[in-house]
Amino acid sequence: MNDSLHVATGEKPVWGKLLPYVLLFLASFLFTTKTFPQAENSITGTVILADGNPLEYASVALQNGEGKAIKGTLTDSLGKFKFSAMAHGSYRIHISSMGFISHHSQVFNLSEQRSGIHFGQLKLLEDIQTLDGITISVRKNVIEQSMDKMTINVENSILSEGNTALELLQRAPGVKVDEDGKISLKGRPGVTVMINGKLTFLSPAELAVLLKGTNSSSISKIEIMDNPSAKYDAAGNAGVVNIVMKKNQGKGLNGSVAINGGAGRKARYGSGFTLNYKNRWFNVYGSYNYAYRGETEYLDFSRRFYDNGQINGNYNRISNQHTKTNEPLNTNNFRLGADFDINKSSSIGVLVNGNVGKYLHDSKTSNQLSAFDGRLISHLKTTNYDKQGWENITYNLNYQHKFNKEGKEFTADVDYANNSFTSDLNLDTYTSAMTGNQNEVFTSRKGYVPAKTDVYVAKADYADRWGKALKFQTGLKSSIITSDNNLVYQNLNQGIYEYDASSSNYFIYKEQIHAAYLNFGQEFKSFSVQLGLRGEYTNTVGNQVTSNQTFKRNYFQLFPNIAIAKSFRDNNQLQFAMSRRVQRPDYSDLNPFRVFRDPLLYYEGNPNLRPEVTQNFVISHVFKGKYTSALNYSKTKDVMTWITGQIDAINTTFESPQNLKNLINYGFSFTGQTDYFKWWSATNFFNVYRNEYNGEGEIGVFSNSMTSFSFNSQNSFKAGKGYSFELNGYLNSKSVYGTGIEKAYYVISIAGQKSLLKDKANVKLLLNDVFQSSQFRKITRYQNIDMNSHVNVDGRRLILSFSYRFGNPFAVKEKKTGNDDIQNRVKGNF
Repeated sequence: MNDSLHVATGEKPVWGKLLPYVLLFLASFLFTTKTFPQAENSITGTVILADGNPLEYASVALQNGEGKAIKGTLTDSLGKFKFSAMAHGSYRIHISSMGFISHHSQVFNLSEQRSGIHFGQLKLLEDIQTLDGITISVRKNVIEQSMDKMTINVENSILSEGNTALELLQRAPGVKVDEDGKISLKGRPGVTVMINGKLTFLSPAELAVLLKGTNSSSISKIEIMDNPSAKYDAAGNAGVVNIVMKKNQGKGLNGSVAINGGAGRKARYGSGFTLNYKNRWFNVYGSYNYAYRGETEYLDFSRRFYDNGQINGNYNRISNQHTKTNEPLNTNNFRLGADFDINKSSSIGVLVNGNVGKYLHDSKTSNQLSAFDGRLISHLKTTNYDKQGWENITYNLNYQHKFNKEGKEFTADVDYANNSFTSDLNLDTYTSAMTGNQNEVFTSRKGYVPAKTDVYVAKADYADRWGKALKFQTGLKSSIITSDNNLVYQNLNQGIYEYDASSSNYFIYKEQIHAAYLNFGQEFKSFSVQLGLRGEYTNTVGNQVTSNQTFKRNYFQLFPNIAIAKSFRDNNQLQFAMSRRVQRPDYSDLNPFRVFRDPLLYYEGNPNLRPEVTQNFVISHVFKGKYTSALNYSKTKDVMTWITGQIDAINTTFESPQNLKNLINYGFSFTGQTDYFKWWSATNFFNVYRNEYNGEGEIGVFSNSMTSFSFNSQNSFKAGKGYSFELNGYLNSKSVYGTGIEKAYYVISIAGQKSLLKDKANVKLLLNDVFQSSQFRKITRYQNIDMNSHVNVDGRRLILSFSYRFGNPFAVKEKKTGNDDIQNRVKGNF
């Protein structure tokens, strides 16, 4: 299982062909260049925020004594900048970043007596502007695009209030969330979602419910990374989405409270608080958020059946299904942690994260089967009542030691995550009498799913700097996961519920992943090189207890990562990045149990799924830290895709995950951050891409391809006297997924805010999806499948919220822990 596909076929992967030449080129360059040159006539410094955190990708312009620009660069991920090999003379620097006051240095001189200038830490303050006599503090842009990631500053967005994390992702540029909660990035499926740098260990369905129950008031920002370094787990073919929760660390006692309420088709409301206390030696923090989300959806499926098993000529029968759902959701999110400074160099921390909730899926379905001439053959009325509950608790112990040498650091984490999930469902169906001598038939099915997943993770990372230009990182990580799922179905027979052996299934899954990585980063005069290599050994055992079947897989894979960045004059930067990544099957995707929406529509797993492997190539360009353009190409082998199947004889449709031969994705994206006026700023994103799916094997031979595009515009307006507004709109064009075609849709949302109590409080009003246009329509026509679906989600809602901050409001970077990259794949049984 494997990568082994390449070995078996004798085909060498693209990265294997290119990597030796790339490494040879880089090695020859390194050895023909002065090794680790000591910077002479250099100008260096670090740009930080008011809270002491580094400011990434700020524009730094080097000017001569008269103010004429000579060259430019961008600060790195640590806020550092550097100009090397400068001639003697007079200079000054100009530092700028959107939303901050620009910094102008005094004129300074380089000479034989003063060959190096180090500015130390340069603090950029938030832009303070006056409009109509009212002082307004402008914080960071809602969306910030840098070379290696896009950051959505949720705290600064009016439109975020009262929304859930999943709804925030739906508005993120380049991100698409379908009706089932599956996430894709720039047209590519297989996105890894982390919370505070930690995987959630949940199935896509469970993760969607968790994100629906995570209120925006607890979120600081969302980071989207197309090409993560080798330090990150290799999981996530399309990239990584990291949701960073709020954490204050101002001195003394500080915190915030928030409350919101409103309605779409049903009521929704929530409240929460954060609290933090910090003194010289320790910091204690905690938060709690409760959210209730009422929701009603309408689903329509139209399926045509052909006697010859192929879509040609006239169909024999047509099934029209309409479903109305009632889906109330209650969630409780909490976290409690403490950090202790052992001495000036070392600290230890403990953290508990929890999410506890209940979800009810109560739906009523009408399914009418008619002949081609319109004659009604059967009419089924189904009630699906599914009570779900979950409890996800993660415990973390972490240690950090910073050496006296700059850039030298050691961190270690140990995590234990306990995830439990239950589903208690009733599926009742009434089949109407079609003739006078028939009676209505009643059938009933019960299902109970207790699922439990235990995760153990240990992780250690070490970073150092050799000389002044070479950065080195290495680390080890091990994770052990056990998932226990026991699905029991019972059918009603003459008034008694009897065990259904054909549908019930007890499935135990065990997985171990052991990984190590190396990262090297070399900085030169005008460009930098980063080389990374990650190795992961995977061992899995799946045991279908019910049928006494076991499957085992173990394989070792290497994941190289290369990034080369070149800075030019006039604030231009160019980067080439290449990476290899993997997406392993989710646990319940391997479990061949069946989940019924009604008696004629069900979903089932596939124990024969293979992991998919992707090779990514990206060339990107940043101008003045505001305009980013990128070309990308990726090829995914054994791409896992949900495929629709059909059993014509019993008029039944099902969906299951299968491996297709490959998915080729390539495209172009552009992000522009612009201040049209002092009172109007915007971030616009445009992406055009092409997806080419190719099938072979169980699904037969097929191809499905299309060129698509997406557009996102985030606009912020300042109106004076404490008022501000936001307008967001996005459009996703028609696109392909597997054998299906998804139709285009758009969403427009508006919001307003009023600042109160010296900017410590805010009142916000949001109207999401103004035109109720978030409609998911899909067409599938393949072999004997001829199906149209329409999911009308509860998108339009009006939300009013209030928040208040007290104490020192400055937030710091969230402490990351070792439980980074597994949680996303724990499966419950939705």
